[in-house]
Amino acid sequence: MSVFRQSSTTRLGRSSCRYCPALALPGADTCAIHAGEAGRLAADPRRAGYKSSAYRIARRSAIRRAKGRCEACGAALARRPDGGLVCQTHHRDEDPTHNPADGSNLLVCCLACHSGGRRPG
Repeated sequence: MSVFRQSSTTRLGRSSCRYCPALALPGADTCAIHAGEAGRLAADPRRAGYKSSAYRIARRSAIRRAKGRCEACGAALARRPDGGLVCQTHHRDEDPTHNPADGSNLLVCCLACHSGGRRPG
């Protein structure tokens, strides 16, 4: 087998962005559009609660509840190349530490609703 054999999921050693179908930057898992946003969010100390297991469990429950639709506008959520949904979750009470396991405090939103002009309330 050649050392230059390409995987079916990569093109010349590059993979897809984790948020959209665009190619990821070399050595990163995001494209040029999402690289700045992902880096900013990862460096923000207020986002430490989003790495907790309680948040991950609540987020999975909320995404299952949404059934592939934005709960703010009702639009179908886009899918990543790996089949995962492109979505964000919004805390209804604005407290990132309040994460009940059933996901009742989270609202699943498309990117336009969560960060755009249609901010969920």
